[in-house]
Amino acid sequence: MKLIVGLGNIGKQYDGTRHNVGFEVLDHFVEEYDGTWSEESKRHARIALVQVGKERIVCAKPTTYMNRSGAAVQAIASFYKLDSNDLLIVHDEMDLEPGRIQFKQGGQAAGHNGVSDIQRALGTTDLQRLRIGIGHPIPPEMRAEEWVLGPLSPDQAPNALDIVAAMRDWIEEGLESAANRWN
Repeated sequence: MKLIVGLGNIGKQYDGTRHNVGFEVLDHFVEEYDGTWSEESKRHARIALVQVGKERIVCAKPTTYMNRSGAAVQAIASFYKLDSNDLLIVHDEMDLEPGRIQFKQGGQAAGHNGVSDIQRALGTTDLQRLRIGIGHPIPPEMRAEEWVLGPLSPDQAPNALDIVAAMRDWIEEGLESAANRWN
């Protein structure tokens, strides 16, 4: 069993924003594998269980807001008895050009409060992540908070089919192989 967590903020006002790209691509993944979302208040998340080949996948969208994602991830990992090697965090990344995807093992959160909170809750920075590029603010003097909460235009959006395939590769072949193919 593996856990894929898409990061974002709950609420209609955040739909379609750069910061919610983790939620959006996970929605495509769950749809591709005929999953159904359900509210799991004890685990502070919306959960969907899907089957990918022989592997059962828990997909989660924390309902704690981005900056408090750690409580949800810790609760879900604990409930399903998963360790960090079975976890993939999918999130927006300003340090990548819009639409680019990159797998990463470990490292600091680089200012991403959702990733930082998960690292703090799990007690490790050695997490597997799928970073989705949203680029830097345009114009450059725009505050980062304004940028990430702004709308993701179609020309900046990642290719959902590619990301679904990249996540499938992570499930079936592991991080190194998926990173070699997609980074």
